Amino acid sequence: MDVTFSQPSPSALTERELVTEGLLLASALGGAASRPDFRNWSADARESYLECLACAHGIVSALQSGGKGLEADVEGMCRDAVSSLEGAMRAAVLPPDGGAEDEAAPAEGRRRAKRRSGSRRSGAGREDAERQRLRETTVQLLRGLLPLLELGTELPHGQAGRVAAHESASSFLVGIAGSISEEAALNSASRGRPSDAAPGVDFDNGRTPGRRKGRRSSLGGGRRSISFAHTPGNRSRRDSAPGGVGGEFVPPSLKKTPRRSGRLSSLSSGSAPDACHPVLTVLIGLLHRLLTGRGLERADARSRASDLAMACLAVLPPRNRAGLVRFATDMTESKVSSHRLLGVEVLGRVLREGWYWRDREGDGDGVRGSGGGWAATPSAGSREPAADGSVDNSPAPSLAPLNALRGRLSDVNGTVRARAAMSLGEVVRRATSARDENVNLDGTVIAAGSPPGSAGGGRGGEGTMQTRALTEALCASGPGLVVALRDRAGKDASANVRKCSIVAWLGFLTLANREGGAGAVVGGGEDGEGGGGGFAVGGQDISTLCQLCNDPSVATRKAAADAMTSLVQANYNSDGHTPQASSLELAWAHTVLPLVGDAESTCVTKATEFFSRLVIEPIVELGHDAADKLGDPDGCARYRAAWRILSRLGGGSGGAGGSRSASGSLATALRRLLVDAGGDARALARNLLRAVYHCGSISLGLDRRSSMDSTMSHDESLENDLFDLNTSSMRSGVWCLLDALSSCLMVTSGGKPSTISLGQAVSSSQIDAAFLTLSLDKIRSLLTSDDDVPSERMLELGSTARDCLKVISKMGSFVPIDEARSCFENLLDDLKSFSVSIELVSSGIGALIALTKRQCEEEDSTRGVKEVVADWARDYLSSCERAIETCVTSFAQQGVMSQENEKLMSRVLFSVGELVMVGFSSQEDSSKTGKDDVESTDSHPVRGLAIRPTARLVHLVKLMLPRRLPVPNASSDADPTPTPSAVRAHGYTALGKLSLRDESLAKESLNILARELHHDSNADPAVMSNALMIMGDLCVRYTNLVDKYLPYLAGCLQAGDGKPDRVSGASVSRLSLTFCRQAANPYSIVKKNAVLLLASLLLQDYIKWRGLFIHRFLAAVADPDDEVSCLASTALRGPLLEKQPALFSNHFVGAVFVFNSCSAHPLYQAEASSGGGMSIGFNTSLSGEVGALRRKEIYDFMLSNMNDEQKLAVTARLCKEVLGGALETSGDLSVVCNLPACGAQSTKSSLPTCRIVAATNVLTDTLAILTSSQIKVGRKGSNGADDLANTSSLRSEQRSAHKQKLLSKISRKHLMEIVLPILCNLKSVLESSHSPLLKDLMQYLGYVFRSYRKEVVESLANDPTTLQELEYDLKQWKKKYSTVQVEIVAADED
Repeated sequence: MDVTFSQPSPSALTERELVTEGLLLASALGGAASRPDFRNWSADARESYLECLACAHGIVSALQSGGKGLEADVEGMCRDAVSSLEGAMRAAVLPPDGGAEDEAAPAEGRRRAKRRSGSRRSGAGREDAERQRLRETTVQLLRGLLPLLELGTELPHGQAGRVAAHESASSFLVGIAGSISEEAALNSASRGRPSDAAPGVDFDNGRTPGRRKGRRSSLGGGRRSISFAHTPGNRSRRDSAPGGVGGEFVPPSLKKTPRRSGRLSSLSSGSAPDACHPVLTVLIGLLHRLLTGRGLERADARSRASDLAMACLAVLPPRNRAGLVRFATDMTESKVSSHRLLGVEVLGRVLREGWYWRDREGDGDGVRGSGGGWAATPSAGSREPAADGSVDNSPAPSLAPLNALRGRLSDVNGTVRARAAMSLGEVVRRATSARDENVNLDGTVIAAGSPPGSAGGGRGGEGTMQTRALTEALCASGPGLVVALRDRAGKDASANVRKCSIVAWLGFLTLANREGGAGAVVGGGEDGEGGGGGFAVGGQDISTLCQLCNDPSVATRKAAADAMTSLVQANYNSDGHTPQASSLELAWAHTVLPLVGDAESTCVTKATEFFSRLVIEPIVELGHDAADKLGDPDGCARYRAAWRILSRLGGGSGGAGGSRSASGSLATALRRLLVDAGGDARALARNLLRAVYHCGSISLGLDRRSSMDSTMSHDESLENDLFDLNTSSMRSGVWCLLDALSSCLMVTSGGKPSTISLGQAVSSSQIDAAFLTLSLDKIRSLLTSDDDVPSERMLELGSTARDCLKVISKMGSFVPIDEARSCFENLLDDLKSFSVSIELVSSGIGALIALTKRQCEEEDSTRGVKEVVADWARDYLSSCERAIETCVTSFAQQGVMSQENEKLMSRVLFSVGELVMVGFSSQEDSSKTGKDDVESTDSHPVRGLAIRPTARLVHLVKLMLPRRLPVPNASSDADPTPTPSAVRAHGYTALGKLSLRDESLAKESLNILARELHHDSNADPAVMSNALMIMGDLCVRYTNLVDKYLPYLAGCLQAGDGKPDRVSGASVSRLSLTFCRQAANPYSIVKKNAVLLLASLLLQDYIKWRGLFIHRFLAAVADPDDEVSCLASTALRGPLLEKQPALFSNHFVGAVFVFNSCSAHPLYQAEASSGGGMSIGFNTSLSGEVGALRRKEIYDFMLSNMNDEQKLAVTARLCKEVLGGALETSGDLSVVCNLPACGAQSTKSSLPTCRIVAATNVLTDTLAILTSSQIKVGRKGSNGADDLANTSSLRSEQRSAHKQKLLSKISRKHLMEIVLPILCNLKSVLESSHSPLLKDLMQYLGYVFRSYRKEVVESLANDPTTLQELEYDLKQWKKKYSTVQVEIVAADED
């Protein structure tokens, strides 16, 4: 009988009515599952119903995401519908009666059933049927929820609705898992069964043990995964759908890389499938499916999958949790990068959860210590022998995730490497913060006074033990992880990986400090003690961080600076001052502080912040009562560290060249702080001046009790020990800081007057400026009393004296007139007696000028400052002239120059140069040296003053330049006395300064200077370096005069090549730019100065690229000295390449001929004559087999700094002009190709042997370059192996990718149409002559064939012989490659 239901037409209902009717229907739909006959429904009916439930649940949840747009009654109906639907779904998989409860029959009932065998078989069949029905029901329900979890269905409100449906479905699944876990826990507590065993399964009796026969039941034993389960199957169409097989979700198996054990890892718990609740079995299978599904390349998809997995892990039984964690660990070895990435993310979150470490308590991978804490086993922890005597050497379960993360640090995918480092950083940061904040891993606060394991620490003290377990596991794996992270940070090609590795690396070093005390970080040496033993900060860590502070990546530089700052702060709690702490402070001063001059503004901001935190804030806070604070061992750690860092910036802290850069950075940082302070700049300057005044007085033991600060504390015992480490550091730091501060208060970075004048700052601070001269007097007395000063402090006192003189030269106007007059007289007498060291002469003359100005202002004299300065300067020059005459007379009488006279002569010559430069200005006219043609300023009162030396003095200076001192009335057979190198070096410096102010003298001196720079001059490195620097200054001053001497300047780039390393040890150490390092080659200082000087002149257009100048510069890139090579490469690929972007591509082909000395080729001649004017030659030492590696280094350097268009042009030129030139009828290249194997000794060739060797090397290098991966167009970057989609790529990056593809096609077309025919013709020529070059040619052909096999086969269709040869070579290459791979794998297993 047909029944017709009357229903309104859909068009008659409004949208709101449709929604309400649908919600009512959804609510009614949820009530069907509670009907008594639901369990009797057919499988198809039940599946359709569950599918409707899941669909309705998603739609209603999406409607709820409308938020404020829903009316109150509709929102209430949505809540009711969701509640009804979730109740129905819950009832379907967790029936309130029967179902799981029916399976949980009492043990007594099972024992009675066991005595009746027939009933036993019948009961077991019903139990299996019920479990199968529950499993199938769960599969059907989760199949309906799967599209919601994958956001793969259309729902209301678009993406927001899909996300809401996903969250609702995830919440439902977590609730189901939690309910089952709670029920299992209750059953376990009441019946004594494992909490993760399925109800109704007896582990002691019944069939379960028999099923597991032959398999280990422990957690670490053999496992059977539902993903790899094979179920027989005549299945229905729905059962064979992708959602499940055999009633289970079967996710795609991981594409595993070969493992050492040779067996697949399981994905589920340690027990057999039927020992797990059927719902949990299917739910875990669903999680496997979601964790290895599609679309995980997107970050949001990975985040959703990870969140769901973590939520389920938090409520699953321990063994199920362990299986899922092992599955995530196996994911990290998948061949799919998105799987590895998600596995790394999940493991990083798992290790931060308290339940993970609580579950590990009974795994046997940790043992209780005597103190109740955890002691984690090493990564290859020992295991109990099995029954057959074998031992399982697999990592402990608790350390397996850490080992997996460590393994991913070397992943081929940059994103995976970065995520692994980030996860490790988050784990160690969580462990550190939990210990510091006294909280559990879940964030709950531990009760005050609760020891580990007590009831106050979370669940019965578990929270404390969990934190401790995590900490000790990290410490156990720390040494290996620190090494791996340091390698990633220092060597990885990806900037993001380097940055993340630095953060994680710092976390482990900080953890070592917290666990093992300060000694574990900076005092523990290489094998620190305590909890951080084995990964204390060492020299390699500091060296790597120093390099990273100069990294090309902005983020990496900031991360490295942050790490260095944190490690310095970690020393505050250390006992005493260790060598490691000293190295850290020195490294910070010379690598982090210079970032205030970085081109990136964010780096400048960070460096300024770190400088304020480490240096300025402690001084301002504690500097008002320095004597009291230095006596307090607990309150002055930051204060002492600040002064030690400042002392590292002084001139006496290291080698040459470093102090000037560091002190300049200090002034820049202070200027930046004053600008950022705004209205508080005046208060900041006042407080700093007060602090340095008090500390400066204390560090020198000055009597302050009679001055305005007599109320300040006065520590007699401290002042009696002026050479204690802390006092010495404070003394050096005070004057270094005051020097920089006075510079900042005089001018700003733009050269304009500062808004905070130096006078205002001095007046507001109310300091007594007399302490400047008093300090200088005290330092002078200490320097002259050698018996009272330790020898190791003399250098530090000299540096302090120089800084003090610099400060007086800037603040001399504030010194009281009596002290100024007395100080002027004493200082002038010291300088004229030449008892002052060379380092103090320049600053001493500056202080004399400032004190002269102070006296002129006070005395109201009619004479100006220039006149007074000119008077004492001429008198000073007269003293210099008399001193030189005395030394020359003594030499003429004795025939030898004593060490005292040598030292005196060096001081006199240096003083002559400094006096001549008084008042120098680059705007003055050198032809009017006797006239005042430049106006002076308040800050430069003697600008424009020219002090002309006498002709006699100039002649005496020139006498010191020859290598042999002229001896009057000497016999002809007497050996001439050599001039000391130090005297000659200072003589050239004095001559150069004289020439800067006298153009006629400069014309006479240029030939003398050029003679010392000649390659065959065999000059001393110190003399050569000074002559080079003088030539550079003269080039700026008199460009036209020096232009013709450019070949001599360029020749300094290869200074000392081919010469024996014979130079005194003192000269070597004096010339070294590095700290505590002896230069490998004494001429390295000349090369480094040449690189810096020539690069500066090129950038300012004082000189041009001419002839082989560029090739000399490129040869410096492959210099044996690492510092020279680094400087040259940095200059070339940095500002010089930015100035001329086509610099490398224009000269690349010519460089192949130049570096191989193939001078007969027209390209060599074209390179030598380029630029016009005087050419610069180059007798290279890079030719032949000896220089092959250095040539390759230069080629790779040039190619790595070219774009794809330039690489394409270089490839075309190489093929046309080199390979094509070899096919011509004339030329060296053609002759070489037609020579037989022994052609070099053949009498048939008219070419000299050197030309044959050069041409052969040109062809060999060309073929090697074309085979190199560096020249490949369209070559991917550092993350080229990444198969993840970059969801945040910008439009410009997309255009760049399209451009790259286009250039790749153009390159391929050029290769097939132009290059390949040339190669085939050249192959025929080489085969006919049996040339040894055929081997190199076939290697390149094989490379082309491997890269473009299809195209090459089409192009060589008419040349089957060549094609067959290439096919054979390809087979041999594959065979060789596979053999190498097998050897690598075998080595890894060993």
